[in-house]
Amino acid sequence: MKWEKIINVSEEGKYLEKLADIAEVVAKESKKSEGRIDLMGGKAGAALFLFYYANYARNETYYDRGMELLNDVFDQINAGALYHSFAGGLAGIGWTVDHLIKQDFIDADSDDILSDLDEFLHKMMISEIKEKHYDFLHGALGVGVYFLSRLDKEKTKEYLSELTDWLDKVSVKDKGGGLKWKSILDRERDIEGFNLSMSHGISSIITFLAKLIDAGIQPEKASLLQQGAVKFLLQQSLDTDKFMSNFPSWVSDDPVGHSRLAWCYGDLGNAVALWQAAQSVDNKAWREKALEVILHATKRRDVKQNMVLDAGLCHGAAGISHLFNRMYHYTGKKECKDTALYWFNDTLKKAAYKDGNAGYKVWRTQEYGGWIREFGFLEGVSGIGLALLSAVTETEPAWDRALLIS
Repeated sequence: MKWEKIINVSEEGKYLEKLADIAEVVAKESKKSEGRIDLMGGKAGAALFLFYYANYARNETYYDRGMELLNDVFDQINAGALYHSFAGGLAGIGWTVDHLIKQDFIDADSDDILSDLDEFLHKMMISEIKEKHYDFLHGALGVGVYFLSRLDKEKTKEYLSELTDWLDKVSVKDKGGGLKWKSILDRERDIEGFNLSMSHGISSIITFLAKLIDAGIQPEKASLLQQGAVKFLLQQSLDTDKFMSNFPSWVSDDPVGHSRLAWCYGDLGNAVALWQAAQSVDNKAWREKALEVILHATKRRDVKQNMVLDAGLCHGAAGISHLFNRMYHYTGKKECKDTALYWFNDTLKKAAYKDGNAGYKVWRTQEYGGWIREFGFLEGVSGIGLALLSAVTETEPAWDRALLIS
């Protein structure tokens, strides 16, 4: 795929200025932090941005800071930080290191660094899926994404084949003929159902299976599972004359409602999942449905109605911008490019806080602090910076594999 810069030269200056602000803040704030080291909210994610920015700006200072952060990460791992998940633990950190090596940002042998992690992560992955905890960000699927980055290892293929068998075993046959996987939707109220999202739900399974098919890992079984999962997703389609979205966030005993406009939940993640599934098996109908969903989403530009409160990748304007940018490059549809530019402009507008990180804050409910500063990848300025960078460069943003977007 040839990646193109979508920002006009006349607009580029304000993007570059904001990127410089973000780089300075990420280098400063991540250095002060003594807390998280993970990909989604900690130092590994900050390092990911700093390496990409250093490569773009040809600035050794940010390269050096990225290396310092990685050293901090492994110091804490060696001191006993052994949580396994993709979002908050070793799977995401391992993916980051492997990715930086493959992008030639750092010169190292991934086996020297990661081989000792593989057996532990395999054990945790199988333990999670046996408990039916497939969750991409926090469970078995995220560890599977780490192993997808290490396909040159024979053991890795065995691990992924085993995970495929378990995905089959823990699936549930829907009365409509599709396949679904149960999730805990609300732990406090003990509500279960079938999550459709990219972050925690069935769209992530659909995407993961597409990657298994592309990799030649149990392609027949993976194709059958994918076919069942897509069938279940499509059966949840909403009437867009009555609802804002094509799909709900989940299926449960509660009344169906529309989903937000975001990466984490809703039509954008669903459309990307359908597109990747269609590409993996060359399914025209799925491809057309993905286009229908994404083109409908281009019309959803009301910030309040679509719950776009902040700018982060997870559920904010930068994540929306990047998804439309990625779908523009997948489909060539001008509507996607125009909508990406709309939300990139909103991303810049959201840098409105004098006490924010480069002007940005992320919204949490009041019980979790309200408006707070974050330097991380999923919700903070590291992720915002990567999205903005992808708009002004002709280098494909391979980092978005960490969000199952590519």
